Amino acid sequence: MNLNPVLTILGWALTFLAVMMFFPMLFAFDGHPILTSGAFLMSAILTLFLGGGLVFASRREYTAMERRHSFMIVTLVWVVVPFFAAMPFYLSGVTPNFLDAYFEALSGFTTNGASVLQDVSSMPKSILLWRALLEWFGGFSLIIMLSILATTVNDLATNSLGRAIAKSNRRRLSRRVRYAVLSVFGVYSLLSVICIFLLWMSGMSAFEAICYSFSTISTGGFMITNGGVEIFANNMVELVLMIFMVIGALDFALHWAFFNGNRSAYFSNPEYRYLVYAIVAMTLGMFLILMVNTHITVLDGLRHAIFNSVSALTTTGYTMRPISDGAVYWPASFVYFMLLAATIGGSSGSTAGGMKLIRFILLFKLAVNEVRRLSFPRAVILLKIGKERVTKDNILSTWAFFALYVFTILFVSLGLALTGLDMESSYTLAIANIANAGSMVSLDMMAQFSEDSHFLSYFDLSNLAKVILCVAMLLGRLEFFAVLALFNPALWRR
Repeated sequence: MNLNPVLTILGWALTFLAVMMFFPMLFAFDGHPILTSGAFLMSAILTLFLGGGLVFASRREYTAMERRHSFMIVTLVWVVVPFFAAMPFYLSGVTPNFLDAYFEALSGFTTNGASVLQDVSSMPKSILLWRALLEWFGGFSLIIMLSILATTVNDLATNSLGRAIAKSNRRRLSRRVRYAVLSVFGVYSLLSVICIFLLWMSGMSAFEAICYSFSTISTGGFMITNGGVEIFANNMVELVLMIFMVIGALDFALHWAFFNGNRSAYFSNPEYRYLVYAIVAMTLGMFLILMVNTHITVLDGLRHAIFNSVSALTTTGYTMRPISDGAVYWPASFVYFMLLAATIGGSSGSTAGGMKLIRFILLFKLAVNEVRRLSFPRAVILLKIGKERVTKDNILSTWAFFALYVFTILFVSLGLALTGLDMESSYTLAIANIANAGSMVSLDMMAQFSEDSHFLSYFDLSNLAKVILCVAMLLGRLEFFAVLALFNPALWRR
């Protein structure tokens, strides 16, 4: 088997990562100039040496990408890139060991947002910018990898981007991927710049606007201070963040189509409408919970419900803590709603995690059709998503994904419980991290959600628990099939 396509794309990913490392060096003189800047310089040199070497070694060879190449690429990129991205965290001394550094890097690259850093506010600006850049790069990489998988996986939730960008099936897969990278990069960068400008105009500093724009458009959730006070000090900032969280959770094929002249792209897409309906439903449910269980005012209750529902459904993970009678109070049912929203997730072809909204809608429609069959056993009922007919292969793929998703939650929860965590904390962490919304789990939430909670912070978890969560966020980000396919012997006998 010729691994040239795999090594080429991995080499370019590492090369781009090395180039990004030079930007945080500009901010490395705000606290520990020699240690921090030296960490980024050494990491960039090592990463560029390997990445450039892979690109140089395979520059004259051409091999068309096959299905197994696609699975290897998406898996290796998400395993190897965080390894090199972790070096600045470890070499600068902000993490005590390399496992914590890898956890932080993987969490950023998968846009999970869970952090092992104990005091974010005391971190150098270079480290904070690096975390934001990792999320931004991870969100962009995910969109590209989805376009690669769209050509190999027969799944309703992964095909739209491939159809919108790779229009001609006559093109070689490598050319389609190259076209997808250039097309999406322009749209992704433009949306990021617009978000930076609006956050800056809303009252944030330029540095805060850059970090939160990268974290929001990628639906990542990393904050640059403890508690994210700068987010909730301004209602205009909240509004901008919610708008771009929704933008990040929409299929980027729609953004691509809109900026290429199709002004009705959003309104003609059923998944866009479903996302709006889901936000409204989650907001209403959370608002009623707050009104019944707390003494919060109506306006504040509506504000908290909207922001938390958007953040959870897009799997960004920002949390606006409900305050009742002067103290933070998380009703258990409110937390359940947030976990449900994160499990549903955003649109396919987006940077959001979770099951993806289109799969949830398909399962709901299947349930409704089965109920109808009880009354009309001989009726022929066509299943459609919008104007598109759902095939049997789509249904089987969705059911297989749902089963894998549920079993993974169970196994991860059991594994975390065996490390000493209570069951409530175990399944909460499992659900949040598999959905790539790990940043929404906090000490104050778990302390009130579970009376016997053993969760203090991600930093205080055992090494085994961190390894389990790394596997969970990796499986959730790659949506299982890409990883599991590599263990199928039939794939390698072709």
